[in-house]
Amino acid sequence: MKTRLVLLCTLISSLTLTAQVEWKGGFPGQETNWFCAQNWSDNQIPNDLDNVVIPDRSTNGNFYPVIRSEEASVQSLAVYSGAKLTIQTGARLKVMGFNLPGGALFNHGDLINNGTLEVIEPVIHAVQYAGKGTLIHRRSMLKVDDFVCETDNDNAVCN
Repeated sequence: MKTRLVLLCTLISSLTLTAQVEWKGGFPGQETNWFCAQNWSDNQIPNDLDNVVIPDRSTNGNFYPVIRSEEASVQSLAVYSGAKLTIQTGARLKVMGFNLPGGALFNHGDLINNGTLEVIEPVIHAVQYAGKGTLIHRRSMLKVDDFVCETDNDNAVCN
């Protein structure tokens, strides 16, 4: 009986509890505020266990998320074609990406980074963004592969 209980506890603890959360935006007075829970499909601010999707909202008011001055953290991020995400100066977005074989960051929209975008695990899709922010890419198991990209005249410069 103890063996079964230990096996069950091990199995449960090894499962990643992630949820997909979609940006809906447009909550009155907070239309673009990333940290307004009512702007998200589950009425909660995303955290590092959430797979975040930013869809094209052009037919629903054109309200897209802006991270103004705080730090946000998500498991993965997908910005779809026609969509936009802005990270302002002094703000930071961490994309954790643990154990995601398809990559942690998927950007086919407009990613405007004037703050810091940090991606912890591998990125399968190319990271393209506008702005003069910093991109930090870390591999949690391979510290040797860390690199930092800073933009100069809207072009990424990686060291």
